[in-house]
Amino acid sequence: MDERLLMSFESIEDVHWWFVARRDIVMECLRRGIPDAPEEILEIGCGTGAFLADLARAYPGARARGVEPSAGARDAARRLGCDVVEGVFDALPASDESIDLLVALDVLEHCESEAAALSEAYRVLRPGGHLLLTVPAMPSLWSSHDEVNGHYRRYTARTLRAALELVPLETRRITYFDTLLLPFGAAARTLGRVVRWEGPIGVATPAPPLNRALLAVFRSERSLLRRGNLPRGMSLLLLAARPANA
Repeated sequence: MDERLLMSFESIEDVHWWFVARRDIVMECLRRGIPDAPEEILEIGCGTGAFLADLARAYPGARARGVEPSAGARDAARRLGCDVVEGVFDALPASDESIDLLVALDVLEHCESEAAALSEAYRVLRPGGHLLLTVPAMPSLWSSHDEVNGHYRRYTARTLRAALELVPLETRRITYFDTLLLPFGAAARTLGRVVRWEGPIGVATPAPPLNRALLAVFRSERSLLRRGNLPRGMSLLLLAARPANA
């Protein structure tokens, strides 16, 4: 991933509508999908640490740690008080069967080998432990944004489920999200292809009134996700578990 782009997240993660709403949606799904509070949490690709700090606050009795390959991002996360070490998805610095909750937000698409990454997830999870990940969805939305971010792929629910079948992890929930703003996201990417835009899309924080409006729309999907899964969207969320008898 472009280092400058990654480091720019430090200044916007607490205000940009997409980052804030995604964190709220993921926390909601964690609270509803995991019955017992985890004791050992590991976030893969924690970036500059905003969500890792959220996890530490949400589970004050847990040990929440992050893994991040970028030295600059690790330093930023440590400024938030986060416990972060160097590492990548397919070579996690964790012992076998030591993690209760493994989180990877928009990380798997950066891994050339899904099998290697998910095998590591299985290795470090305790029996009964959970994996929550998000990935960009809909290959038809592929754009310069994916190329700048170093993505290997975008997913559908079918291809994400197939990736999980490479290892013996049980799918507990898979749903699209970032659904209500899909028409605008698709239009932005179509326009980007027409004008041959070569940078990331939607990263700059909009003017405050627009940012608040986009945040309200995206955040409202929490209530929809309480009722069930969404059929289409720009992102996918997966909650899986290592079988308790593994």
